[in-house]
Amino acid sequence: MKKDQKNNYRHHFKYGAGYKIIVLVIGCFVLSLLNSCKKLIDINPNGSTILSSSVFTDSLTVQSAIAGMYVTGLAPQQSPYRYSLSTIPGFTADELQFVGTQNDTYINNNILSADGGTGSIWTQSYSAIYNANALIAGVTGNGAISVRFQNQAIAEARFIRAFAYFYLVNSFGDVPLVLTTDVNTNSSLPRTPVDAIYTQIVADLKFAQATLPADYTTISAGARTRANKWIATAMLARVDLYLSNWADAEAQSTAIINNPLFSLPTDLTKVFTPTSTEAIWQLYNDLNGYTWYASVVLPNATTKIPTYVLSPSLISSFETGDARKTAWTNTVVYQGTTYTYPYKYKNLTISANAEYYTMLRLAEQYLIRAEARAEQNNITGAQADITTIRTRAGLAATTASTQTALLTAIAQERRVEFNCEWGHRWFDLKRTGTVNAVIGAAKPTFWTPTAALYPIPSAVVTLDGNITQNPGYN
Repeated sequence: MKKDQKNNYRHHFKYGAGYKIIVLVIGCFVLSLLNSCKKLIDINPNGSTILSSSVFTDSLTVQSAIAGMYVTGLAPQQSPYRYSLSTIPGFTADELQFVGTQNDTYINNNILSADGGTGSIWTQSYSAIYNANALIAGVTGNGAISVRFQNQAIAEARFIRAFAYFYLVNSFGDVPLVLTTDVNTNSSLPRTPVDAIYTQIVADLKFAQATLPADYTTISAGARTRANKWIATAMLARVDLYLSNWADAEAQSTAIINNPLFSLPTDLTKVFTPTSTEAIWQLYNDLNGYTWYASVVLPNATTKIPTYVLSPSLISSFETGDARKTAWTNTVVYQGTTYTYPYKYKNLTISANAEYYTMLRLAEQYLIRAEARAEQNNITGAQADITTIRTRAGLAATTASTQTALLTAIAQERRVEFNCEWGHRWFDLKRTGTVNAVIGAAKPTFWTPTAALYPIPSAVVTLDGNITQNPGYN
């Protein structure tokens, strides 16, 4: 009984409550001691292996480390996992423009290898991966922690690792596969082929799917903020889609769609709220109480106008009567100029917590299944899924009736549904092999095919002679 209480499965964490903040602070402290990946993320280590199981002496230290894995590893304030994995791909694709010249290197697909924005995607992703590896190493076989709790902690860590690797390979291509905390080994790893990275991603997601609880109450008190079976399943559906595993993608997305935990709100302004039934995975806000994404893209009393604005081609891609344009974009006129900007996240009220940054949501699962069905020539099934998304947006049923027409219709729905959200448009163009045609036509003066991958940070290439730069970058 005592050991069961000591390793209770029902811990959760949320900003604002005193005890939970203490847990977070401890978590940040613990992981700050562990957080080292030397040349990959440019942090200096104190030894070749920084972690031993003695760091985790009970469930409290493990829970603190899990909290830190989400907060300091994956998504600290201003992390790309809080905003720029939506904005930078929006610029490099054809979604976003910038009022001013600050982001011209992204918009013109002329990113420097020393760029801090794309560099932060690399650095924060490897920080998250290292923290996950540290947790796995620290709890595996640890006699102070119950086997069930070991498995739960390992599964959450493996999910975070898979999520970070997904964004690494889709941003940079081949990247080093880091699965240990041995700094001497990690400091000289070469780039691993994308296929091998995806093999690890799938293995991690399947472990998380099979191990984590199938609800949101067991470890997160109802909030959709910590990995569980369904979060892993949703990510696995996406990965299967990217790998062209059509039958598997359909099966995984169907499991989500058929789950009564999830439904599509008819009110589009409710999609990104903490109580959204569409949300599969969300992030708590930091202590400001609003999403960092909103603080970046929304105009405020000082700037008067938005600086992140939608491209004319994105604006024109909305059909007449599409409720998503009304709910998820906003327009201001300033000194005779009209600015249309992203408006999925609307709230900047301190401590309001009216919105949570949404990582995975149900609409994606419908469009994953639609595409998987279309690729398998299930015409009526694909039509039904597309129409579900269009009906919620106030539009008529799809008229697409062939495989080719359906895939075109799905690409359109994905463009509008996920505009300026998590790089969907940028990654979709690349995975479908249309990026050269689409972005080449949109930016004929600037586009080169090598720009489809971001540059490996120059500091990484300089420090690790086994890591080569992507073509097209110095």
